[in-house]
Amino acid sequence: MPLKSKKTKKPREVDWAADPNFDKNRAMIYIEHTLECPIFLTKAEEFAAYVAEQVPNRIIQLVRNNNGKLAPRDGAFEIGFSQNARTSVHQIWSGIDKGPPRRDKFPPNYEPLMEEISKVLKKFYPDAEEKDLLEGMEDDDEAPVY
Repeated sequence: MPLKSKKTKKPREVDWAADPNFDKNRAMIYIEHTLECPIFLTKAEEFAAYVAEQVPNRIIQLVRNNNGKLAPRDGAFEIGFSQNARTSVHQIWSGIDKGPPRRDKFPPNYEPLMEEISKVLKKFYPDAEEKDLLEGMEDDDEAPVY
């Protein structure tokens, strides 16, 4: 009796721009990364988790390699961001021309990228509430003179 091979289920693709799935509060992070080393996948998920932590009032959706439809370029690590699935994608990081070493392909820290993300969020919805990072800090009575 021949053995039946197990079929692996392909992850279901979701069209986030379609009416049943669309949410204007779902921000999209598009990351193209090479598959040559698992650190690229780890860094992509780490960045998405960081953004979700920094912007708690938004739903963050990570789309890697265009849901598998895009064959990533060798050594690629590019980050794009859009307000939601129906707005344009803004590239905020490209590691294509960086490296070797491989660590240069990734952003050294995420704060400058968060500034770009904040600009994109304010561009489309300037009246949306943003978290004030300086809230609760007291002003100094005297500012130093330089």
